[in-house]
Amino acid sequence: MMAIERKGLSNKELDEKWNVKSLLGTSNFKTQKGEKYGYRTWILHLAPANISGNNVCPSASIGCAAACLNTSGLGCQPSVINARAKRTEFYFGDREAFMLRLEDEIRKAIANAERAGLTPTFRLNGTSDIKWEKIMYGPDKKNIFQRFPNIQFYDYTKIPNRGKKPEPNYQIVFSRSEDNERFVKKAMEQGQNVAVVFDKKSELPNKWGPQGGMIWNVIDGDRNDLRFLDPPKSVVGLSAKGRATRDTTGFVLYGTGVIDVDNLKEYRKRAQKDPSILGQRKIDGEKFVPIQSKVSRASAERTAELLRTSGRKARIVEHKPTVGGKSRKAWAVYTPGVYARTKSGATVGLLSRPSRKRIPTVRSY
Repeated sequence: MMAIERKGLSNKELDEKWNVKSLLGTSNFKTQKGEKYGYRTWILHLAPANISGNNVCPSASIGCAAACLNTSGLGCQPSVINARAKRTEFYFGDREAFMLRLEDEIRKAIANAERAGLTPTFRLNGTSDIKWEKIMYGPDKKNIFQRFPNIQFYDYTKIPNRGKKPEPNYQIVFSRSEDNERFVKKAMEQGQNVAVVFDKKSELPNKWGPQGGMIWNVIDGDRNDLRFLDPPKSVVGLSAKGRATRDTTGFVLYGTGVIDVDNLKEYRKRAQKDPSILGQRKIDGEKFVPIQSKVSRASAERTAELLRTSGRKARIVEHKPTVGGKSRKAWAVYTPGVYARTKSGATVGLLSRPSRKRIPTVRSY
């Protein structure tokens, strides 16, 4: 059977009709890191609803929308914002022409990568969350992945229950936010890895799990963007970027969300250098010490519940820590205990716990 010839709009037609220069780009700093691994990645960036008027992220949370990567890197420049908005108008205004143009650009990108001796890969949801596997076009009604069965596509998604591979060559990673954590475990069971945004790359925990569990290994997702190379059952730790660095919704995790006993030595070092991180107080006539601080009250409550189930008392206290040089509202988890100093002068917390062991105070943002 002869292949069906398809041709998208020419550059001139695209510019004249939709004021769009191109759909795909390779200027993303993170995806460029993939070239040292032998891959060249092209990304399609659209604009969120608050810019384009069209919703391309149906499952975005309040925190995700506020911290959208649309605001990071070059995304904060007016020319880039306008270009993404125009692409989004094109997508909603003439879906068939958009898909044909996208197919043309993918073919050219493949040829470009091959000339450079690199393997081409594609992310169609750079700043969107569209189910591309559902977009059928052309007289034979196939989706974009079916037209390039030997090319690797990948994306992040906040849409639950899509599975690891909607198509054999399309791998997706579930993206955790402050209001979808209940779907994380199921995503892992379905074979998807899970992306989690933490406040700083240097503070990625070794393990993380939903509702305060330390379950799966955390890998550094900022080393490259090649998610299809990640080991299975992994949490992809990403550092907050753009407006996400000022998040207070719980979308960005400040610390692990649990009492991380693996890092007690680190907290001892911090206490030696800066005892001000400790904050003993009296509650109902009893001395309490802080062991965790979260910008999400729900996360703090989950940590407190862990303490209660282990036989300790736990209280949630609102306070305003300085994070990234700015004062933010947060909730600290307190449990009965007092502070003491070791012979070396280190300040440690003597917590009220079944084992009665002396351990340093754990407090992370």
